[in-house]
Amino acid sequence: MIHSFKTIHKEEYASKKQIFDDAHSAYKKRLDKKNIEIPLHNTVLFEVPFARISYIPKDKTNKEAIKDGILALEWRGDITDEQYKEVMNKLLEFIYLYDVKDLLVDAMELGYVSMFARAWLMLDWIPRMQKQEIEFAKLAILRTDAPMHKVGIDYVVSYLQQTMPYECRFYVSKENAINWVFRK
Repeated sequence: MIHSFKTIHKEEYASKKQIFDDAHSAYKKRLDKKNIEIPLHNTVLFEVPFARISYIPKDKTNKEAIKDGILALEWRGDITDEQYKEVMNKLLEFIYLYDVKDLLVDAMELGYVSMFARAWLMLDWIPRMQKQEIEFAKLAILRTDAPMHKVGIDYVVSYLQQTMPYECRFYVSKENAINWVFRK
């Protein structure tokens, strides 16, 4: 009985993985059709009351360096699971569209995030992020020293580092974080 359960479980997993892979391929094909220009200046790409995603070019005067920008995600206050998913999915879309690998996450004003949302990030979002085939990237995180805040972020970052090639550092200054990301 146990053997057949394992076999069924493996088949079910393989089926779900194929569905996921097919959906991700279709999603990327839709994005490929979009014509995107890389912003020359700091540009807000997406904004809702609880979050903002911006593009920060490395050098506004050098056309090639403009492409080496970073995406900055700023959280504001408590967020629901659906809001969390909306913002993280939008971030993943911009990572793909702008071919950006380096990230700045400002969690200084981040409020409550449920364990369900964090689990979704690890089980759904990070596997989709892995499809970007990033070889090396930097992730700068602005966070407070509030114990519960710190524990939650540390747990997610630890998992991310195990599954993705991100070098992560924590900061309290946005300027220092941006300077570190741009330093190659």
